[in-house]
Amino acid sequence: MLQICWFSTGRDDAALELFKEALSATKTKKIDGKISLCFINREIGESETSDRMIELVRSEKIPLETLSTNRFLNERGLSLKEGRMLFDEEVLRRIEKYRFDLIFLAGYMLIVSPVLFERFQILNLHPSLPGKYKGKWEDVIRKIIENGERSFGAMIHLVTERLDEGPPVTYCKLTIDEEEYSSLYEEAKRGNESSYKRLFMLIRERELAIELPLVIETLSALSRGNIEIKGKRVYMGKKEVKGGVDLTEIILGRENA
Repeated sequence: MLQICWFSTGRDDAALELFKEALSATKTKKIDGKISLCFINREIGESETSDRMIELVRSEKIPLETLSTNRFLNERGLSLKEGRMLFDEEVLRRIEKYRFDLIFLAGYMLIVSPVLFERFQILNLHPSLPGKYKGKWEDVIRKIIENGERSFGAMIHLVTERLDEGPPVTYCKLTIDEEEYSSLYEEAKRGNESSYKRLFMLIRERELAIELPLVIETLSALSRGNIEIKGKRVYMGKKEVKGGVDLTEIILGRENA
């Protein structure tokens, strides 16, 4: 049984829905495991969404640890850059007493330091294909449009010192060839702002739709041993998979079912 430590900031409804879906998948045994601990880097009163997430975790009787990043840094007069490792040392102190197999970052808005990723296997959801773009989803989409790319997607990767570039575990690839996208690309290239915004949102909608099933299918495969992580390497069967396991057919088939 896979024991998951769930890290989130509870920033928005998408983070909350992802947690709910993962929790549901453990109950239906889609994921052969459980969420054995939830860590949220906000405390009650910091935002409506994170408050809802904290209340949900408590109602499910899942062990919970909360530590406000803002309060922690403000009390010490530190910037995020100055206090990142100190914060993670405190996080480590709080979570190391629990048993879990991996940490999953799901809408966790902090860059994890070596204090944590050298100690644990940490997985992160990133809105780009392996070997492509780093940064927030907004930055990734801008790059996709700037480069006129028709293929994009999302991946789950191991967290290392290389931001958004740790070894890919799984990914899902989308290719856009519809006439609507082609005309929007051409109009956006000519500087049409409304076409650019429409294209931006269409890409976001398509990418966002695969994130949740990618997380569930990945955790399901890990829980059943179909995909294994040893050290910072990914294996399927006994063979190392360096570019990540392609779950495109499984996920797009699930979407169209």
